[in-house]
Formats: sequence, structure tokens, C-alpha cells
Amino acid sequence: MGEDQNRTRQRTSTEVAVQATTSTVTGVVGALNPVAGIAAAAIKEFADPHLVRLFDRVRQDRGERSARVLAVGSDEANVSLDRLVNTVESSPDLMALMAETVQAAANTPLDTKIIALGRCLGRGVRDDTRVDAERLRVRGLAGIESPEVKLMELLDTETRPVREHGGRWPGWRRPEILDSLPGFASSLDASIARLTAEGLVCDDGIGRVPGDDGYREMWILTSFGQDCLALLRAVAPTSS
Repeated sequence: MGEDQNRTRQRTSTEVAVQATTSTVTGVVGALNPVAGIAAAAIKEFADPHLVRLFDRVRQDRGERSARVLAVGSDEANVSLDRLVNTVESSPDLMALMAETVQAAANTPLDTKIIALGRCLGRGVRDDTRVDAERLRVRGLAGIESPEVKLMELLDTETRPVREHGGRWPGWRRPEILDSLPGFASSLDASIARLTAEGLVCDDGIGRVPGDDGYREMWILTSFGQDCLALLRAVAPTSS
């Protein structure tokens, strides 16, 4: 009986710590995103019950994602949540890493991305020499969602053979990308611009002779892009 009580107290303590930490961090995220505060005030003033319920759901989802990423970070660092928080509070750099991690997690519906973000946080907590590198990874992951992940997965595969000479293009050109991802016809530029801004892809066609159809751009993953994609793949569920 005593052992069961201890387990119950330990579980309750952990749950309280998660809730308290999530509440604190959600406040930080709200401070970083004043638009959400303005929207909340506007909804309350308007007092439409449907909008209030919808906004409450959004806040609930963001809080759950924040708690999830902190729990993953705690597991990755192999420390309790209390110890994780205490360690983070001792370092301005870790505080910045945690704030960016939680904000990125709160904004995404992708569970694999939340887990990858939590692992970045945990590695930074476990080894303070990695904090800067993990912040860069968090920023790279923060900039991508499902459409960009699909494009990155395509760019990580071998390009198609070129009929004229039997070789392969060094990177993925627009026609071949759209053949594989036809739904990207109107949004490919936006996805490429987003990935380029985060340093995840680059054009390997610069300085090369364009194909007979005039397309010169040949998109490939950078080493950083391969690293971020590997983080997502490492936590993706395997199909049986």
C-alpha cells in the first residue's frame, strides 16, 4: 500500500509540474504572440459562444502541445520535469531555446515535429555545448509543416533519368517536382522560398547549362535540410 501511495504521489507531482510549467510557458508564448492576445480580447468582447468555444479549443490544443514537447524534452535529457525546468532557468540561452521550442510546438499539428522539437530541447539541456546548434534545428523545424516535409522527402530521393543521355539531373527541377507533386502547382514557389529561407534547400543548378526545356533550377537538400528531415524520420511511426 505504501508503495502504491508513493507512486500516486509521484505521478500527481509530475502532473502538477507539467501543468504549472505549461501554464508558465504558454504565458511566454502568448507574450511572443501578441496577436493571440488581441484576438482573445476581441472574441470576449464580441461574446459569440461559437467563437469563444473555438478559441478555447485552440488554447487547449496549444497547451497540450506545449506539455507534450516539454515531456519529450525531459525524457530526452533523462531528467525529471522539475530538474529540466530548474536547469533551463539557470541559463538565458536555455530559456531562449525552450521558448522557441514551445512556441514552435504550440503552432504545429504534426506530432512527429513536436517530438523532434522536444528532442532538440532535451539535447540542449543535457549538453550545454549543443544549445546553439539545437536552437538552429528548432528554427529550421519551426519553419516547415506538412507541405514542406513532403517536398523535402521528394528532394531526398534520386532524380529521374534524363531520356536524352540516360543520366540524371543533379537536383530536382520544377517539371519533375510537379510530376510527382501535382498539388503543388500553385504553391511550389512559396514552399521553396520557405525552405530556402531556413537553409534547408538550395539550388544546385546555378552555373549549369539548362535543359532543352529551359529549366535551370535544380533543387537539393542542404546538409542542414538532411539533418532536420532525419530528425523527423527518426520519430515517425513505422508502418507494419
